[in-house]
Amino acid sequence: MVDMKLVVKSEHKLGESALWHEVRQLFYWIDLYDPMLCSFDPASGKATRRDLALPAPIGAIVATTSPDHFLVSHGAGLSVLHIDDLSLSPYADPEQGRLDVIANDMKVDRFGRLWFGTSHAKETLPRGALWCVENTKHIHLADVGFAVSNGPAFSLDGHTMYFSDSANYKILAYDVSKDDCKLRNRRVFASFSEAEGVPDGLTVDAAGNIWSAQWAAASIFKLSPLGEKLQRFAVPSGHVTSLVLAGKTLFITTAREGLSPDILKKYPQSGSLFALETDVKGVPETLFAL
Repeated sequence: MVDMKLVVKSEHKLGESALWHEVRQLFYWIDLYDPMLCSFDPASGKATRRDLALPAPIGAIVATTSPDHFLVSHGAGLSVLHIDDLSLSPYADPEQGRLDVIANDMKVDRFGRLWFGTSHAKETLPRGALWCVENTKHIHLADVGFAVSNGPAFSLDGHTMYFSDSANYKILAYDVSKDDCKLRNRRVFASFSEAEGVPDGLTVDAAGNIWSAQWAAASIFKLSPLGEKLQRFAVPSGHVTSLVLAGKTLFITTAREGLSPDILKKYPQSGSLFALETDVKGVPETLFAL
């Protein structure tokens, strides 16, 4: 039996961007449609939630070389967020206010660069893009044509990026070089049926396996580095959005947005934070240099 533990009972519209902060030893996540920064302390069991002064939707958070700051994506691009007082300062705006485009998932690769995905606001047209951000002066358009961009995650050696082309039920893979922000050899890494759900957030464990949160399927998948579906784990939420390993504990965020009354009746804990004890450790995320 798999012990899927309820960690923080909540009713997030869209809990997202699971992040384990190595320095603070805290788990953080956000709510996209009710902008807030949430945290959970495994040592004390204490959870906090604080409103962010940003219009919905927001996209994601990443840890930086400053233990007091995150980078957060939102409608006006990327901003530096002070973790303690929640003050914000603009960092960059790759999309430059392009209409009907919203911020979504982002992650730092093994070489310290930020990969930032955007989506179509109504998630129907392929207007989203994937950007590579080295710093405020070096921002590169890496790929285009996504209605919904999610993920990304990186292989242990950093030379493969996994990226969820969610609207097409696929996880893509690209070859990545530490020498430039070009993506090479785009290919389908894994495909999913409607019953298996929409691939959303991704993370990679210390064995090189890829874990995928499955929107609209109450589950997560563990995949091999070859894209084989090794295991499927049930999650008591209609929507599963993101996940990250803190040691051997897999933290999982979920959502209630768009669920029917029948699904909410079946999964009343939708929108809560869950955890799963695994047999493999996670890999600390690379910090973005500020």
